Amino acid sequence: MWKRLLLIRGAELAVLALLGAIPLLVDNSYVLGLLTLLAIYGILLIGLDVTVGYLGQVNLAQAAFLGLGAYAAGLGVAHFDFGMLAALAMALGVGLLFGTLLAFPALRLEGPQFALATLSFSALSATTLNEWEGLTLGAQGLQVSRPPVLGMTLDAPGFFWLCLLLLALVWLAMRNLLSSQWGRAFEALRDSPIATDAMGVGTYRHKVAGFALASALGGLAGGLYAFNFQYLQPQSFGYDLMVILLLGVVLGGRKSLWGALVGATLIALLPNLLSNRELFQAISAVGLLVAAVAGARGLLRKTTRPFQALAPIVAMGILMAGSLIVENTEDWRKAIFALMLFAVVVGLPEGLMGFAAHFLTKLFRIAPPPLPAAAALDVVLPRQAADGSALLELRDLKRYFGGVKAVDGVSLTVRAGEIHGLIGPNGSGKSTAVNVISGLYVPTGGDMLLRGKALPVGSLFKVARTGVARTFQNLQLFSDLSAVDNVMVALRGVYRTPIPLVLLGLAMGEEQRARAAALALLELVGLQAQARTRARDLTYGDQRFLEIARALARRPELLILDEPAAGLAHPDVNKLIEIIKRIHERGISIILIEHHMDVISELCSVVTVLDGGRIIAAGTADEVKRNPKVIEAYLGMTDDSAGAAAPALAG
Repeated sequence: MWKRLLLIRGAELAVLALLGAIPLLVDNSYVLGLLTLLAIYGILLIGLDVTVGYLGQVNLAQAAFLGLGAYAAGLGVAHFDFGMLAALAMALGVGLLFGTLLAFPALRLEGPQFALATLSFSALSATTLNEWEGLTLGAQGLQVSRPPVLGMTLDAPGFFWLCLLLLALVWLAMRNLLSSQWGRAFEALRDSPIATDAMGVGTYRHKVAGFALASALGGLAGGLYAFNFQYLQPQSFGYDLMVILLLGVVLGGRKSLWGALVGATLIALLPNLLSNRELFQAISAVGLLVAAVAGARGLLRKTTRPFQALAPIVAMGILMAGSLIVENTEDWRKAIFALMLFAVVVGLPEGLMGFAAHFLTKLFRIAPPPLPAAAALDVVLPRQAADGSALLELRDLKRYFGGVKAVDGVSLTVRAGEIHGLIGPNGSGKSTAVNVISGLYVPTGGDMLLRGKALPVGSLFKVARTGVARTFQNLQLFSDLSAVDNVMVALRGVYRTPIPLVLLGLAMGEEQRARAAALALLELVGLQAQARTRARDLTYGDQRFLEIARALARRPELLILDEPAAGLAHPDVNKLIEIIKRIHERGISIILIEHHMDVISELCSVVTVLDGGRIIAAGTADEVKRNPKVIEAYLGMTDDSAGAAAPALAG
């Protein structure tokens, strides 16, 4: 624990101290200018990494927020005589405001559509800054004076130290945020927005919050940018900067504060390197070497396909050859940036810091922090009253897809404390029914009541907040998160610290309690030994059990298990039965959809059978297995042969 803290926190302090000491050791205005730009770009890329790395969206608007923040700070000083801190606050506020306004429509889009929306915003911002000459002076440029800070006029070293201080504060705040529930939620919604909503987290609001925060940091960086250069032109915030910012995030390493710092260093230096042909040739040679080593490593470990290994080598080879042939590399800067971005995206998706992390971990043998003791299960998952009262009531529930009546007039009651089996042949409407109940689909007609109150419709998030949790027929885990983090994302009633206090690092105790609660649920399903294992690296059976533990983190009144035994080996099926019995002992009501009749027979007190979207039988497992309609639905037999076929269905 102490070794880890010393290495990681010590490295942060050492880098900060080294950067801060350079102006005392080197009296060079050019070097000081690069260092100041590095600090500004560091803040900018930490924000951009929230959307690109954590939310998984290609954000092409960060350069625009840099420009808006820069002009906001400059105009605040020119027209309102703001001091520097007030101007920087105004720049941050402008980034936050416009980021929030853009987020509401843009984040309803995904992939290329989102990228185009942010690109359109960037183009509109640049056009507005250029054409609104009465305010911004357009292409003529805006002269910006550097105001005092608390009555003190800053020289170049003083301004650098201010930028470095703000970078350190942003680093600390974002480290606190991204290691909290907010950071886990950002990663979760990138992996599975459906499961994130079903766990009561709220995909849309977290996306908006993440994008707005990133935009605010872009605005803050813009304010510093304005006071650094003291002259602004709209074309400074266009295509070239947009591409180089993406290059910085991807090359440095996504989902990493260190990656943002490395990326900021590279993009602060890269445009200047293009003016020195010999130095750029050396950088190209190093890039070619890194591409070759990374490609060979990926092929040897069979984690990289041949195209992924060879394409970056070819791209960097072209760059190397071009650096030897082209006389003025600055004329080819767009092509150079594009080649570098292509090489990194294809061949080094984890970035330089992700690539280096494998070696650093082995070199220093950095152990993860110890896990706390598991909390008492009675605290994490309190026992509920299994009094047999009506819990969930479906009244004439319908769901049509065009002319297909997937659910056609289903009425049933699930009582508190029972395990209610829902069975039927493929296409009978079982999964559609639970998708309607859980809010994934909007019902075509009918009513759904939970404890006598109308259940929300068409919203996984709202239904999850009422006390209904579910698993999925097709696994919807957060594959990049560990098992314990998967469960922590879904914990209900644990996270109460407001985001300003989270940024200040005042949620540590809450995090420890949440981790202990998650470990208790993993222990319930037999996964405590795999708590740190990433979900994608678990066996298929363990992934099924992890999804159940995550659903239990919602402390549900009603747990819906959608074919949990599908694809499981016989030992895992037996383990699943034991897990469901343990859950049932705590008074939790369960709807179990399953094709394994032995599982249904052993667990369910009531079984409802669907066929063609309608209920064809209901009763105990033994009763429905001998029902002629059920036998005909499963085996296609008539009433005359139903009696003989009953043993086959039971088996």
